[in-house]
Amino acid sequence: MINDLDETLKQLLIQTVPLDPREVDISFDLPDRDWAAGLHRPTVNLYLYHIQENHEFRENDYWAVQRHNNTATKKRPPVRVDLSYMITAWTNGVEDEHRLLSRLLMALFRHSILSAEVLQGELRGLDFPIRTMIAQPEGVMKSPADLWTALDNRLKASINYVVTLPLDLDVVITGPLVLTKVLRVHEKPKGLPEEWLQIAGTVRDEKEPAMGITGATVTIKENGISVQTDSEGRYTFPHIQKGCYTLVVTALGRAVQEFPVEVPARCYDLEL
Repeated sequence: MINDLDETLKQLLIQTVPLDPREVDISFDLPDRDWAAGLHRPTVNLYLYHIQENHEFRENDYWAVQRHNNTATKKRPPVRVDLSYMITAWTNGVEDEHRLLSRLLMALFRHSILSAEVLQGELRGLDFPIRTMIAQPEGVMKSPADLWTALDNRLKASINYVVTLPLDLDVVITGPLVLTKVLRVHEKPKGLPEEWLQIAGTVRDEKEPAMGITGATVTIKENGISVQTDSEGRYTFPHIQKGCYTLVVTALGRAVQEFPVEVPARCYDLEL
């Protein structure tokens, strides 16, 4: 749900400040020195730096939910979680930065409860309001200077923004698996690429796709690197560069098969 909250906050800024994405970027990246050095146009950064339960809204009693057949079931109340963002504006001049911060403050104070128009993903189906706190003295960030020191960056004016998110513990969250990870190296050793990718997939039985094949060997033909599948048929290559490859799969009692893949891709599942 945090990714849906990020998209919601992005829509909030676009619609209410308003921010034009063609002119101002909205980022959720770690605002360290390397990140700041790579900026090419005005940017608003929302850095999520802390997550904790909000005890003020904690409820321990179960609720009775009435059903249409004159029966009732008990339901756990949602857990309220505070997500603390540090919001900063990055421009070429301090006047533009302060002007942008002023517009951000006005918009955030006007929308202390996130409206249905900006809610994204699973947040649209919540039965509880999503409340926010803006620039309050009792926030988690007691010493901004310490946080900027940890980020290895210069002290900068920021808005402390806390979103109280209700988490329904009875809801099963579904979504796509993370099959590709990108690792970027800012200070690379000589001869190593600046970007690595981690890919993962499953070797399945063609006749029974729900069944993963355990102990199969998956080899990248171009470099000879091999891994074995686990008890669920999953395999992972932790360090690979972008490009086109051939995966060679060997499994006991089955013919050797080759699969062309392009990295990155949406899926790396293989069927024998």
